[in-house]
Amino acid sequence: MKLILGTVQFGIHYGINNMNSIPDDHEISRIFDLAFKAGISGLDTAPEYGKAEERIAGFSQSRFKVITKFSKVSTSQELENALSKSLFRLNANSVYGYISHQADNLIENSKLWDTLMKMKENQKVEKIGYSLYMPEQLERLLDMCFLPDIVQLPYSVLDRKFEKYLPKLKQLGTEIHVRSVFLQGLYFMNPDSLPQNLQPLRKPLYKLHAICRESHLSIGSIALNFVNDNPNIDKLVIGVDSKTQLAENLSMIDHQNNKRINESLNEIIVSDKELLNPANW
Repeated sequence: MKLILGTVQFGIHYGINNMNSIPDDHEISRIFDLAFKAGISGLDTAPEYGKAEERIAGFSQSRFKVITKFSKVSTSQELENALSKSLFRLNANSVYGYISHQADNLIENSKLWDTLMKMKENQKVEKIGYSLYMPEQLERLLDMCFLPDIVQLPYSVLDRKFEKYLPKLKQLGTEIHVRSVFLQGLYFMNPDSLPQNLQPLRKPLYKLHAICRESHLSIGSIALNFVNDNPNIDKLVIGVDSKTQLAENLSMIDHQNNKRINESLNEIIVSDKELLNPANW
């Protein structure tokens, strides 16, 4: 089971195509119960996800490995304080993963990596790393010899900018976690209904939808399995806001895309790659 349960929807409204509200306590409990039963072993969270850390503490019953993040900090003391606060909110003595939410923070202040290493030595965290947005960040961090235990990066049918780096990361023994498998819900949108700033993505989306129709498979199934089939990827972070949505994702991951489907997907080209970063929406 490669899925990791993302928890951003537990604390804030998230996703370009998300029309649902933040799930209530009962629904979160149902989501955690199904996730555990299905063999999902990890949770991805962050202080920036509203009260997601507190809700994990209240309902996960310590059944999952937790990966959380720290926002921009300037000193080692600030970083240590950030971890202490996350552990308090999570009601935990340690976490499985602790990563920089903004990789540039580590590039600008290299001493923070030493602090993360000490946190590992003190067994406050098992694995350290960083969340990436652009390949240039990864190249810079590896040049600085910041070899991560975990990286989290965007990867999906249309967004394959990190693809050539995946084998190298695996050689380093890095655990590769992928987010934005559905590009924050963009893939489910009607291409004719895209906002003006995303109009350049209409053609690629038309092609994606055409492949789905020809294959008699849903967009969710094809997009999810395109990532799941990649042997270099260890974990897929999937955010949900209901037990039903999680069940749908679990049902879609039961099969592999055939070779013809993946070849067709690889032929889709996005000319304006800046639009593949939701920060630019």
